[in-house]
Amino acid sequence: MIYSRIVGTASSRIIRAVLFSVMVLCLYVTESVCAPAKASAQTAHNSLLELFKGTPEEKVTPTRWEIGNTIISNEDRLELFKASVENLGGGYVGLGGTQNFLLASWAGSEWMWLFDFTSRVVMANRIHVAFLKNATTPREFRELWMKKSKKKAMEIIDTEFAKDPELQYAKKTWNIGLGYIPWRFRNLDRVTKKYGYKIWLNDQTYFDRVRNLALQNRIIARKGNLNGTVTLLGIAETAKKMGVPIRIVYLSNAEEYISNYQEQYRKNFIAMPVDAKSVLLRTNSVFRTLFPWAPDSEISTDKGFHYNVMPMQVFQEWLSLPLQKLRVVDMMKHGEVDKKNGFSVVKAVPECVKKDPGVK
Repeated sequence: MIYSRIVGTASSRIIRAVLFSVMVLCLYVTESVCAPAKASAQTAHNSLLELFKGTPEEKVTPTRWEIGNTIISNEDRLELFKASVENLGGGYVGLGGTQNFLLASWAGSEWMWLFDFTSRVVMANRIHVAFLKNATTPREFRELWMKKSKKKAMEIIDTEFAKDPELQYAKKTWNIGLGYIPWRFRNLDRVTKKYGYKIWLNDQTYFDRVRNLALQNRIIARKGNLNGTVTLLGIAETAKKMGVPIRIVYLSNAEEYISNYQEQYRKNFIAMPVDAKSVLLRTNSVFRTLFPWAPDSEISTDKGFHYNVMPMQVFQEWLSLPLQKLRVVDMMKHGEVDKKNGFSVVKAVPECVKKDPGVK
């Protein structure tokens, strides 16, 4: 009995030793095999980041909106877009301010290109990115846009813009933002509570989505014009090189100020690498009889908005037609309009327009 126990114990020890050696060998082999793959993946990611950071921008002329009112959105029913953008991933291209972070968080966007023709808006977005890197919760982020947090906010801006010639412009933009951004956040609190939905400013999961993009340097803000020859074409070319489909293009209500899409405008958006999932998001405050404003869309202003979605491939098809004149209303009136909720979808270019571009 004693012998068998000794033998059994010795055998168990030998077996355990052999198993341990095998495990160590497996780990070594796994690490040896995976290390090159990990290094290769990191190299590929770094290459994408270099391409992304190299997105060009054009010079923009000063505008009357430098005062700061355009660094926030006055669109109060953005949740009407939620079902159209959820978990689309891919690339995001948008003009304007914080509304882009809201939409991209719902979409789970993987890369964000923000642009605007007003330098103040571009700088405000750059500050948002800096604050996202330094705030771990929605509350911490919001507090950085409060007067009581000036010391901490300035420390972040000093660090993030240390070698940037626009450091003082960034500080001035923060001061201007105090009169607009907290007010916008409070309005969003009202509307999200009334309609019962979550956004990046009151939900940790959505906040983490955009924060992680900021930490990974996957958000950039560029100066650019809808009719410009550099920025939008640069975004399109960069996205193509990266192999990133642009899944969301957000234009706010900018198109209602365009009486006819110019050739350069058409080129800029036809160049965007899109797929069947890609959507164009826009708002509209004109032709109210045809496109009624969404209820409560004028909480932030005396002017409400109609919310419209269009597949990007359909938008590109419209822009490719030999039309001498084309306005946003010419496309929207061919959509399915929900007048009660102030929302519409344009699903296709009508066959009559394809056959005879002169037909409106």
